[in-house]
Amino acid sequence: MKPRNGLFWGIFLLTLGILFLARRNDWLDVNWHTLVDFWPVLLILAGVNVILERRGNPAAFVTTVMLAVAVPVTLFGLFSPNRDRSEYGFRWDNDNEDNDGNADEDESDADDEDANDDYQSERNKRRLEGDGVKTNTFAEPMQEDTREAVFKLAGGAGRFIISNPSSELIKVDTRNSIGNYSMSVERDATTRIPTIELMPTKENQTIDLKDGNYENRVDVHLNTKPVWTMDVGLGAGQGELDLSAYAVKQLKVEGGAIDIDLKMGAKADQSDVKLDVGAASVTIRVPKEVGCKIKKDGALNLNQLDDFTDVGGGEYLSPGYDAAKKKMLIRFDGGISSFKVVRY
Repeated sequence: MKPRNGLFWGIFLLTLGILFLARRNDWLDVNWHTLVDFWPVLLILAGVNVILERRGNPAAFVTTVMLAVAVPVTLFGLFSPNRDRSEYGFRWDNDNEDNDGNADEDESDADDEDANDDYQSERNKRRLEGDGVKTNTFAEPMQEDTREAVFKLAGGAGRFIISNPSSELIKVDTRNSIGNYSMSVERDATTRIPTIELMPTKENQTIDLKDGNYENRVDVHLNTKPVWTMDVGLGAGQGELDLSAYAVKQLKVEGGAIDIDLKMGAKADQSDVKLDVGAASVTIRVPKEVGCKIKKDGALNLNQLDDFTDVGGGEYLSPGYDAAKKKMLIRFDGGISSFKVVRY
C-alpha cells in the first residue's frame, strides 16, 4: 500500500476528524459502539487491497479509499461508550435473543438476570470444553540431509505461538472452535529443501461471536538444525514468536490488528527481517552481540529503539554495528503502530 500511503492517511485523518466533530456537535444520533460489530470488514478490505495492490489492479484505489474510511469508523466505535450499556470495548453477545430459539422464554424471564448470566456462562463453558473445540497435531519427520527449510504460516484471528524446539522437522498443535488447519510439505527435487505450508482449510464457515466462544490457537515447534526461511501472515490477535533457538536467514511477518512479540537469536550470520503491519503493537528482541540495522517506514508510529543511533532517512544502527560479526536487518512498515526494539 506504499504508493497510496498519502491517500490513505489523508482520508483516514479527514474521516476521523469529521467523526469527532459530528459527535461533539450532536449532528448524528448514532450509537457509535455498535460499529465495532463490523470489525471483520477491515480484514476483508485489507486482504482484497493487498491482492489488488500486488497485481497492480487500478481497483486498489477504491479499496484503499474504503479502508481509509472503515478503519477510523471502527476505531471510533471501539473507543466510544455504548449509549445503552455505558461500557467500552467489543460487544460479543446479544441479550435480546437465545441461540437455541428460546427468545420468548428469555423475554418472560428478563427479570432474573443473574440466573440467565449463570446459564449463559455454563453453556459457554460446555461449548468450549466439549465438541465445539477441535484439536489437531501435525508433524513431519526430520531427515538428516535437511540443511535448509522454508515455513509458511497463514492465520486469521487468533493466537499464534512459535516456541520450544522439536526433534521433528516441525510439530504443530492447533485448537479451533471454527474451521481447521491443514499442513503440506514439498521437497525440491534438486536441493531437497522442504517447504512447509500451514493454513486454514478452505471450507464454508459460519462465525458466531454472540457468545464469545471463538478460539483459534496454533502452537509451532521447529527443528534447530536447518537454516530457516519463514513467511508468516496473521490477521488479528496475538503473535508470540520466540525464534531465539533457530537460525533464521529470512523472516517476513504480515499482520493486521495484532500484538506481536518477536524474539530473535544469534544463530545466523545474516538475518533479514521484514514486518508489514497495520494497527499493531510490535516488540522485537535482538541479542546485543548482533549488529542491527533498522529501516522504518510508515506513519503514526510510536517508537522505542533501545540504544539505537538515528543515521537519517528512517535508518537506525545499534552500537558497534560495523564491527559486529553477525548482522541483522529489520525493515518495518506500519500504520497505527507501536514499534519497540529491545537488545538483550
